[in-house]
Amino acid sequence: MKSALRRQVLRNLTTDLIKHGRLETTMPRAKELRRLVDKMITLGKRGGEHERHQIEAYLYQPKAVVPLIMDTYAKRFSTRPGGFTRIIPIGNRLGDHAPMAVIEILNTEQPESEVSFNYLVRSLATMQLKEETKIVNKALAPTPAEDAVYADKRSFKKALDEHRSKEKFALKIRKAMKNANLSAEQLQSIVDGDMGRAKMLHDNENGKRVHRFAKETWPENTPVLE
Repeated sequence: MKSALRRQVLRNLTTDLIKHGRLETTMPRAKELRRLVDKMITLGKRGGEHERHQIEAYLYQPKAVVPLIMDTYAKRFSTRPGGFTRIIPIGNRLGDHAPMAVIEILNTEQPESEVSFNYLVRSLATMQLKEETKIVNKALAPTPAEDAVYADKRSFKKALDEHRSKEKFALKIRKAMKNANLSAEQLQSIVDGDMGRAKMLHDNENGKRVHRFAKETWPENTPVLE
């Protein structure tokens, strides 16, 4: 990507993140956005007229985002020296397998443990949607396939790594259940309650892929899809 286009994309993403507080993008862009958003909020905390002009010169939609930085975020992080954002990996994108992440501006009023628990529930709901079965008990006790046949050492190592990853995830679930004083049945009911949101996000992503496929297949006369 050429430098001018790259700068334009980053300015756009930085504006959207400050405006909405949360953004889904690739991991490299999320790390770059963290640096830029921290810089904008630090300028806003200084509160001077020169800093305001610097923010206005970089961001799009200055009438909407400058008050957010100078007032809302400056007050929220008045005692925090840095680290105003959080990056959460969400797996790889279908197609090009690019590592994806959610980057969001911290909410100091929301405890970190509550944020982690919410993302754990969302992950379990997404898994349940894909596997179409109750997921909590299955995730708590991952079992390797006993009758699996591996073509070579590489495929065996991949299966072993996947199983270790599932065991780590199971440990994370147990820790969250202990901290929240929940049983497996109670956690399962919370996951069931989050299924509606998980299905909405899944259908939205599928719709984007269908529209992208149609545009790539018929670039000159793209059909209108409902």
